[in-house]
Amino acid sequence: MPFEWVRQNDHLVLKLSGDCTGDEKPSPLDGFQKEQMDSGLKLLIVQCVDCGHISGNFLRELLAIYKRLKSVNGQMRLVGANESVQGFLKTNGVDRVLINKLSLRGALSDFGLVKTKDIDVNFINPFLNATVKVFKIQCFIQLKAQKPFLKGAADPALLGDVSGIISITSETFAGTLAISMSEKIFLNIVKNMLGEEAPAISEGNVDLVGELANMILGQAKVELGSLGYRVEMALPSCVWGKEHKIKHFGSGKCMVLPFETEWGMIYSEIMAQIVATESKAA
Repeated sequence: MPFEWVRQNDHLVLKLSGDCTGDEKPSPLDGFQKEQMDSGLKLLIVQCVDCGHISGNFLRELLAIYKRLKSVNGQMRLVGANESVQGFLKTNGVDRVLINKLSLRGALSDFGLVKTKDIDVNFINPFLNATVKVFKIQCFIQLKAQKPFLKGAADPALLGDVSGIISITSETFAGTLAISMSEKIFLNIVKNMLGEEAPAISEGNVDLVGELANMILGQAKVELGSLGYRVEMALPSCVWGKEHKIKHFGSGKCMVLPFETEWGMIYSEIMAQIVATESKAA
């Protein structure tokens, strides 16, 4: 059987696997009618991560389920459909009806089942853990994390001489990760990572701080994925100089993560802004 039903507290899940032909017995529609009748749930997630192909017959089953949900003011989302399945939906003109989301969290956000906070601890912790891990493994520096705080309008800019910046995008938010440090700390990082002394921050070594931001986001992405966040990465950039300013993408809330080192403080800023999702009318 290439699919199974899973009943959650507030939604149903139809988990697909392999190739779905539409000849399965009982049919997806029959299974849905039974599950929906027993549970009364009106929200459905079709988990497509392990599905390789769907046939025209199976597509008609999904559309019949969609129509049944619409008749009771319910909603339906696909999650993790591969390019082949997405192309098949688009060719048949139903990609705006059977909407595919990259992540489970994106689907739950459309349903209103996850809170759309600008900042939450489940989002921040992966960055905190990733920063400590990257500095320990890549820089041979042990960071001591301090208490994070929400940055206010009157708070000063990051107290660093050099900063690495990288944008973060997802279905439910967009923002920026920045990490800033003093020249003294940065030059010790250069020495530890490259095995050479540097007299000052220069165009020849400043890209290293951007790479650190990139590695931190890459490491955090793994943990974020387990929490339902699907994060897309971009190319990092860097700025340096006394009293330089970091320009965050968007205008969301900004969380500061301070870290203590033997040479002073390192500061990470995470700005996240909720983005609009597709139409809830679908």
